[in-house]
Amino acid sequence: MVNIGMQIVNPQIVSGKKVLLRLDLDVPVENGEVTEDFRLKAGISTLKLCVQNASKVIVIGHLGRPAGKDTAFSLDPVRRWFEQNGFPQIEMLENLRFDPREESLDMGFAQKLACMADVYIFEAFASHRLAVSTTILPTIMPHACGLRFAKEVETLERVRNNPKKPFVAIMGGAKASDKLPVIEVLVKKADAVLVGGKLVSEIQNSKFKIQNNVLVGKLTEDGFDIAEETLESWRRFILEAKEIVWNGPVGKFEDPKNDATKKLAEIILQSDADIIIGGGDSIAALNQAGLLEKAEEKAFISTGGGAMLKLLSDGTLPTIEAFK
Repeated sequence: MVNIGMQIVNPQIVSGKKVLLRLDLDVPVENGEVTEDFRLKAGISTLKLCVQNASKVIVIGHLGRPAGKDTAFSLDPVRRWFEQNGFPQIEMLENLRFDPREESLDMGFAQKLACMADVYIFEAFASHRLAVSTTILPTIMPHACGLRFAKEVETLERVRNNPKKPFVAIMGGAKASDKLPVIEVLVKKADAVLVGGKLVSEIQNSKFKIQNNVLVGKLTEDGFDIAEETLESWRRFILEAKEIVWNGPVGKFEDPKNDATKKLAEIILQSDADIIIGGGDSIAALNQAGLLEKAEEKAFISTGGGAMLKLLSDGTLPTIEAFK
């Protein structure tokens, strides 16, 4: 692994110590059961290393955006998932967002958590906003980043700074405010930037200057998907690419009649390019289409959508700076 300027967890760092381990626990839960576990699985290698070498492992994390102690956002279903998947021995604290001090950057709360362990390991790439567990704990405890976190940073920094050519970026979903800064960076690096989803109308209604290598998709009549002709015009760019970054579905994939995202994923997975896919909605779309397992074999799937976009646009994240 290349030098990313952060200490990466290894057996010596955690050996015989009490470990406070921040995992990405923010997964879909319905009727008390985890319904999609990609992020949980992504943290397993770091969890296993800690369990095998530490004297004790205390897991912390977020689930959703509860207003106070809302039991609908309890981490009990996540705790059960870990028990059922071979980790009955870990201790897991309740959702940190149940305590307002987590996001108010309260130093007393930070010290309370720090007193529980000897070393802090951070394995939650998607959690990039300011909070006690993201940016305060590494400043007051011995610390290291997780194996997956390091891989995410290494992969995204490489494609931002030195992508293979031809390089194609595909941007979907909504939130033009998040994605336009990324497009402005990628347009300087990419041979083609393909734009779909709600982003199409948001770009058309903005003052964004569309460069020659930005191909904005045509929407279907109802505006909920990209047109078949757009998909066909994109096919050549995708299949000729040596590097592809895809973030966000290109239509309202939840409705089965909007199948452009599934077809796009199939074309991407036919490519011989290095593929990076990010965003919770992209993962949900792959899962719904029955393509997630194939995508995991062929592509690097980032656990973070917003974090991936921010790292691509800004070149860093608050968590990266805290762990440096």
